[in-house]
Amino acid sequence: GSATSRRSMWSFVLVAAAFVSPAGRASRFAAPRSAAHMGTDVSEYNQAKASHILVDTEGLIDTIRDQVEGGMDFAEVAKTVSSCTSRHRGGNLGWFSAGMMTPEFEKACFEGEPGSLIKVETNFGWHLIRLEDKRAQPTEISPLELKERIAAGDTAGVQFVDVRNPAELELASIPGVNWINMPFNEYSEWGDKVVAGEILDGTKETVIVCHHGMRSERTAQFLLQNGFCNVVSLKGGVDAYAIEADPSIGQYQNEMKGEECGTCG
Repeated sequence: GSATSRRSMWSFVLVAAAFVSPAGRASRFAAPRSAAHMGTDVSEYNQAKASHILVDTEGLIDTIRDQVEGGMDFAEVAKTVSSCTSRHRGGNLGWFSAGMMTPEFEKACFEGEPGSLIKVETNFGWHLIRLEDKRAQPTEISPLELKERIAAGDTAGVQFVDVRNPAELELASIPGVNWINMPFNEYSEWGDKVVAGEILDGTKETVIVCHHGMRSERTAQFLLQNGFCNVVSLKGGVDAYAIEADPSIGQYQNEMKGEECGTCG
């Protein structure tokens, strides 16, 4: 897609243009680590994959549902009538984690059956959701878990991504692995390349870190929405790693100004 359309997708992730739940900010990445790595039981669905069409009235959404059930292409209808920025992708929201959406939208997805069409009202309007899949998937890794994996050499095939600015990397960095630096505030430079597979491999496990964990959470959501299968964010970021796992890397105060600092600190 074009840089313009990619920025539109980023706006969905970054500024919550499409019904992100404010209450979900603290809890949206609260699932346990993968059972394959840590022996943890991941039993409840915490991610869903869906597309949707957003309009103002129930009558219109009923008409749209009849049209889709009658054979019209969901994506084409979304491109034509949906008021959500996801219309540029045919309504496709990709994978999203529990706590990312408003409660009504999320409840409809996690209680629905994959393959079904679901009508639901939120404070944004009326949605027709096409639920594609749902899964139990780890969404974060704790500082101690990451330290243990690095110490054990359990890093083969894992992509380690640091979304802090280069100046921050010089202040504190986690040793033991090779980090790919993709500064969060430069997403317009690498967003298209990531989606095209030029920088990262969407089939590999990807661990993302930042200063306090907020930039990495948002980057993880972007990757999930664009087809990545296994993405985790370091809980609390490098700062928490220094406190809980390795004090030797040191801590720092983020004195940067603007949006990038405001979203992470």
